[in-house]
Amino acid sequence: MEKIEELLKKGLVADAFEYAKKQSYPENLFMEGVVYYHRGDILKAKEKLERYLSVNPENSEAYYYLGNIYLEMNNPEKAVKQLSKAVKLKKKGEYYNDLGYSYFLLGDYKKALQMYDRATQINPNLSVTYYNKGIIYRKLKNYKEAIKNYSRAIALKNDEPDYYYNLGIVYRLTGQVEKAVQTYKKAISLNPENENYYNNLGNAYYDMGDLDRAIECYKKAVEINPAYFIGWQNLGNTYLDKEMFKQSVKAFKKAVKLNKNCSECYIDMGIAFKEMGKYEEAVQCYKKASQINPEIKGLSLYNTACIYALQGKDNRAKELLEEAFKLDKTLIEHAKTDPEIKHLV
Repeated sequence: MEKIEELLKKGLVADAFEYAKKQSYPENLFMEGVVYYHRGDILKAKEKLERYLSVNPENSEAYYYLGNIYLEMNNPEKAVKQLSKAVKLKKKGEYYNDLGYSYFLLGDYKKALQMYDRATQINPNLSVTYYNKGIIYRKLKNYKEAIKNYSRAIALKNDEPDYYYNLGIVYRLTGQVEKAVQTYKKAISLNPENENYYNNLGNAYYDMGDLDRAIECYKKAVEINPAYFIGWQNLGNTYLDKEMFKQSVKAFKKAVKLNKNCSECYIDMGIAFKEMGKYEEAVQCYKKASQINPEIKGLSLYNTACIYALQGKDNRAKELLEEAFKLDKTLIEHAKTDPEIKHLV
């Protein structure tokens, strides 16, 4: 296997495959399976490895590869079975890490953490395991442990951008926005072509009230990936906050082209149209929002009532407000302080 690994590391897949074929039976099946796996042909890899294990069921690495194949096939249940066989034959940190990840995908966080702990007991320098633990602790809202594990992962491997990116997410969740900015920037310095990194950096700047920098980040995110829906939505919202209504509408139009079911986008685009004095377009947006999501019909009617009030059509506005209040009673208190319609309440 050392020769196969050496050839694969150099990118000499064809040479690795020829070398594997020349090996004696059944080792040739195992090595061919490994090469097929690294070549991305997981079905052929699976077939070779299963044939090999039917002859030699004592090879932990074969079970490990088979487990990873099932992970790539989105079948964590079968991955658990194969990786459990691997760790039974050989106590290896990487095996326990991937077994933990399989349990994570199944939603069994307790079991996943047990496997990750076992992995780091065997190999304390396995950075990816600390990273994986950080993800679970973040989901469990144990942010202190999440930060601890992400930081440990970075200390072991300081050139992995996702480690910094996910640490930044936790810093932002805990209100440490300036630290979030610095870690997002580090992630970007390691991988400047990831739209998620720029989007989250934009979110951090937004939290700080620096809307201009937030806009620049969102613009960079959609420049990297023009099909990045959340980037366009965030750009639309931030332009709206800056009262740059024309730009806001343009961004929201991009967003709804990518996600036709974004009711929030239509609501906010309607607000931008209203502020531009384009009342008919605003009403159409509100109608579209409630068609997509009937649960916000009350809000859509409320916003439409505001438009009628601005046009001096108080009777129609009152009718819509009554309907809105029946659907969403929380709007009543808001209406009392809303300068556009408080005179109608």
